[in-house]
Amino acid sequence: MTQSNTTSMLPALPRHWEILIILVGSLCCINSYNGKFVFDDSPAITTNPDVTTTELSKIFKNDFWGNKLTHYQSHRSYRPLTIMTFRFHYWLRGQLDPVDFHIVNLILHSFVCLLTYWVFNILLTNKFKHLAFYASALFAVHPVHTEAVSGIVGRADILCTIFVWLSILFYNRSVYSNNILALCINLIITIIFITIAMLCKETGITAIGICVTYDLIIVQKNSLQDFLKILNLNWLNKSKIYDNFRFIIRILLLTLIGFVLLAVRFSLMGFSTPKFQPVDNPASFLDSIYLRHINYHYIYSLNFWLLICPEWLCFDWSMGCVPLISNFDLRIFFIFILWFIIGLMIRFIWIRKKHEDSRYMLMGILMLTIPFLPASNIFFNVGFVIAERTLYLPSAGYLLIFVICLDKLFYKLGYSKLNMTIFGILFITWFARSCSRSSQWNNENYLFNSALSVCPLNAKVHYNVAKTIRLHPDYAQAMNNLGNLLKDQEKYNDAEKLLRKAVEIQTDFAAAWMNLGIVLSGLKKFNESKACYLTSLIHRPNCPDCHYNLGILYMEQKKFTEALESWSNAIKQKTNHKRAWTNSIRLLDDMGMTEKALEKGKIAVKLFPNDATIRLNIANILGKIGNFEKAEIEFKNSLNLDSTNPSIYTNLGKKKLNNLNHKQKMNNYFFFLLGVLYHRWNKYELARQMYNKALDINPNANTVKINLKKLDNLLYKQKLKNIT
Repeated sequence: MTQSNTTSMLPALPRHWEILIILVGSLCCINSYNGKFVFDDSPAITTNPDVTTTELSKIFKNDFWGNKLTHYQSHRSYRPLTIMTFRFHYWLRGQLDPVDFHIVNLILHSFVCLLTYWVFNILLTNKFKHLAFYASALFAVHPVHTEAVSGIVGRADILCTIFVWLSILFYNRSVYSNNILALCINLIITIIFITIAMLCKETGITAIGICVTYDLIIVQKNSLQDFLKILNLNWLNKSKIYDNFRFIIRILLLTLIGFVLLAVRFSLMGFSTPKFQPVDNPASFLDSIYLRHINYHYIYSLNFWLLICPEWLCFDWSMGCVPLISNFDLRIFFIFILWFIIGLMIRFIWIRKKHEDSRYMLMGILMLTIPFLPASNIFFNVGFVIAERTLYLPSAGYLLIFVICLDKLFYKLGYSKLNMTIFGILFITWFARSCSRSSQWNNENYLFNSALSVCPLNAKVHYNVAKTIRLHPDYAQAMNNLGNLLKDQEKYNDAEKLLRKAVEIQTDFAAAWMNLGIVLSGLKKFNESKACYLTSLIHRPNCPDCHYNLGILYMEQKKFTEALESWSNAIKQKTNHKRAWTNSIRLLDDMGMTEKALEKGKIAVKLFPNDATIRLNIANILGKIGNFEKAEIEFKNSLNLDSTNPSIYTNLGKKKLNNLNHKQKMNNYFFFLLGVLYHRWNKYELARQMYNKALDINPNANTVKINLKKLDNLLYKQKLKNIT
């Protein structure tokens, strides 16, 4: 049983109950287990070649979104180990199933909550030790964690936190090692975990700062006044710290490792910082240093408010969601409130320097601020205003402070029977809020609609309406998104205007150039379309979809060799680009290059063993060259595969099939093609049966009717011939 506290008004619970409550609380985001890929999940996972096809070695050269880390458009987010976990999902299942990703995130969050409990247990000693449970329980259910847990890309924050906590646990073991060998082993493990944490997300480097402050405050029992003494030039002679050889070794080693990791990190990104647009983080683009920092501090106050009252939650806080403070503004009052609270905490720590709780409060403040530094705009500009998932690790420090303050408040009030009720109400309220919020992350429709009440000025929540452009007329991404929507609706003229505006605003916007090329191709402006595709490839030469679309353009222009080359380039960039494989096989067949088509088909079948479309194409080719037995086998094999895949039946080009469901369309297509095979094979009765089955499904299938009529004419002629 956890040691009891003689002064605390929060009771200690049996350890097994503490762990059980924390684990149950960690399931607060369970509603997202069957969610889709939403928002940032698409560029980071579904369209990221690093997750599916890129060579493993290249993952360590690319950023989180699959771009080269040294590319001028890269955001410099380097998280290769997180990408490796996504890659493992794909390797294990052969496809990207969002349910797998969500379930793993939920399991990892539960593990983080247990680690948080163990970390707090080593931070807190004696009569405060039982508070580890209360802080960890609130960490498990805090609604601000929903984005990190329910948004799949939030795994970077979860993994980073896991290894930060593990590094602290092993650092604690090194502190209390009985011999030099144990000290060295535990320090090496600590350094390994810090490195892994940093490779999961950049915030992992802050584990060094947390370990150092833990050593200074908890182990060496230094107060805030002791920190200030370090500023004295003679501190080396006065401080008792430097009488401890092991302490010196630990701190120097961590400092050295910190510099090495930072040097390697900056060298990987070519010693250059990422470039963002004003709409991503407008405060960073203010000319006035005063206004810039006023806005930064206002953003800090909003982050702090999200920890205190996690009601206003939004998937994206950029693009006008937080209007800039440009002159006297009542919102400055919130900055004063923030610093007033910080001042109260510092005063508490200062006047209670001889008490343990002051050191725990100081440790909580540093655990809150140190992991938040990479997102603070202090050392470099970031590409967001507020990102809730960046509060995942810092929130542990806040909750440590919160529980200490709550315990002090209960002690002053003295209502012992009511205290657990109040805590229970808070726990259940946050649990319910997290459940509600996690369900909003199930799909983009729910997610975007939930943001309308929080950030009505954010253009990203208006992706599907023209209000996007009105809110931010100079935001190229909004132009591209709306233009893309109009393109899908075949409103090419309107889409062209928006996409031209997008590339005018941002001339290196590769995706917009590609989309403009698609639109111009739809308008039969083939030369302009080609120019757009080539421009897109200049800015993003490794884009498989752009190579594929260029191949489609060449196909429309009857430039078959160029089309094959473009699709080949698409396959080089993305081995599992199914459409490029399918079109290449069909085109080779149409060009009479049957052997090459079959060779390519065999490779494609190995890559996509469960794809009916490719098997159908192979069956067609085999039927054309008279290999009817193998063709029949392939047809029958394909009949048992992916009968709901719309890409198969849409290739027929029969708009009259649109009223049928997926299975009916597929069966119609299969029976028709089998009829053609038997027709060629001179198995006329079987051909008739297949044609009739196709007509039973869709009586309006004209092509089937024509073939059946040809078959009847052929049989009639044969009958006449036999008579004569």
